[in-house]
Parts: sequence; structure tokens; C-alpha cells
Amino acid sequence: MTVSRLRRFPLVAAAVAGVTALFCSAQDAQAFYIDNHASITRNALPPNQVSEIAMLEILNGPPPGGGAMGSDAFATDQWRHLDNAKNPGDICARAQQAWSIFEPVIISGSQPVGPGASVLANGPAARAAFGGLAHAQQDFYAHSNWVEGDIVAGQLDRVAPPIFPTCNPADFPSDLHTGYFNMLYSQQFPLDGCPPSGPPPGYQECHSAMNKDGPTTARGGQLVPGTDMNMYDLAASLATTATTTLYQQVHDLVASTVAAKNPGVDGECVATKLFHPDLLGPCAAVANPFFPSSEQRR
Repeated sequence: MTVSRLRRFPLVAAAVAGVTALFCSAQDAQAFYIDNHASITRNALPPNQVSEIAMLEILNGPPPGGGAMGSDAFATDQWRHLDNAKNPGDICARAQQAWSIFEPVIISGSQPVGPGASVLANGPAARAAFGGLAHAQQDFYAHSNWVEGDIVAGQLDRVAPPIFPTCNPADFPSDLHTGYFNMLYSQQFPLDGCPPSGPPPGYQECHSAMNKDGPTTARGGQLVPGTDMNMYDLAASLATTATTTLYQQVHDLVASTVAAKNPGVDGECVATKLFHPDLLGPCAAVANPFFPSSEQRR
């Protein structure tokens, strides 16, 4: 499926720059341009299972998740974007931090409440947290050199090992890394973030040299040999596939967790409501004090 090639809104970039300029340490780089995060997420999630109401909150929602687009407002959270990672261990550490922050929000927000378990405790927060996970998953392909490895190996459809819910550094090539980025070296959009002398010791490349956030970046615009794609196209394609897998993982996790914590509640029904909040029916039998069920009469 075709993904949008629009660049992120300059106003958003300016707002992010205003916040992050206060920090002196290495800050995280900007991700797939915002519109591209939206397109990848929309292409990844099955429209018959994810309603437009849910999609809007998956893209932009309340903190801590913020959504797949809104996550860029949190420009100093390296774990949201997997930036400044020197090796697979660093990448996995950032991914696991993202999971440890977002997963509890998804689970707690998905707990059923009300008569017949008909509504969720905090659906908007849960959906935005899922969007935050999707953002990090997508940035893995935009910010790391995984795509370059696929090209060298001649395996353009090779998706990376999972980074959620667990991430094992040994599953990845030893030279896997993301680029160095520091907001102090960014004066205007698109943000550069690279010192004039190049990346500091320990970092192989700068984010500005290796990111595939859009088709006009230095690396993103390079053609993939033997195809009519550029590296951005390939990164977006792999990110779309990985986001679909993440959706299935989270859906199944919610279903199994809700069923285990709430006897008598249909966990699959609740997981469906998470991504289709306009479905209003109950997910459990509604108690009737005037006509008790056979279980209640025992």
C-alpha cells in the first residue's frame, strides 16, 4: 500500500525544538515524519477491526502514550524513538522501557467496567498507549540500519525479530545501531542534530545521515538496487508489517488478560471494544435482581 510522502508540519517541529533546546544531553531525533506515521498506522491496522473513532485516538491521544503521531511531542524521550543506541543492547533497553511504560496503561485502560462489562476503564489512554508502542516499532526501521542489512542480504521483506513484549539483543546483528542526535545541533527543520565534527565516540553515524524518516532524507531517498523503491519506501513497508503484528499481539494480550482478571467476562469482546469503541453491547451477562440467573439462584 502507498504511504504518504508528506513531511511533518513545520509548526510541530518548531514546538518540539522549543522544548528540547533546554536540554544539554543527547536528545532523540525526529521520527518518520508525522504524516508518514499516520499513513503507516492506517495501512497496518485492519479497517474492519479498528474503527475511525479508535484510529483517531491511536494517532493522537492523552499521555503518557500520546499516540503514533502525538508521540513526537515528547522529544526528549529516547525510548519513544529508539535513538542514540550504539548497539542492539541499547535498542532493546529503549524498547523495553517503552513497553514497561505503555503496557500497564493499555491493560488498566482496557479493564471492563459498568453493567455487563459494557465500557472500558480508560479506552482513550489505552489506545494512545498502543499508538506510542506503534510509533517506537515504526521508528526501529526508520532510525536503525536494519533496512541496510536487508539490502545487503538481498532479503528485502525480512522483518526484524520482535522488540515487544521482549527484546533479545542476541537476536540482532551485532552492528545494529541507531544514529546520534542532539537538539543543540539543530537550528531549523529538518532537524540535523549532528555535531560539525561528526558523531561522538561510540556512535557509528549521526541520525541525519542514516534516518529514513521520509523520501527526501539523505538515506531515505537512496534507491534500493534492483527495485523502483527508495530506502524510505522499504522502511515504511517493513514498519507497516511490524505494526500489524504488534496490533495482533496487543489485541490478544488484552483478551487473555481481561479474561484472567475478570471471570465471566468475554476477553475477546473487550479486546474488540478497545479497537472498536462504538460497539456498545455488553461483554458479560447483566445481573437482573428480579430474574436471577440459574447461577445466582444456587
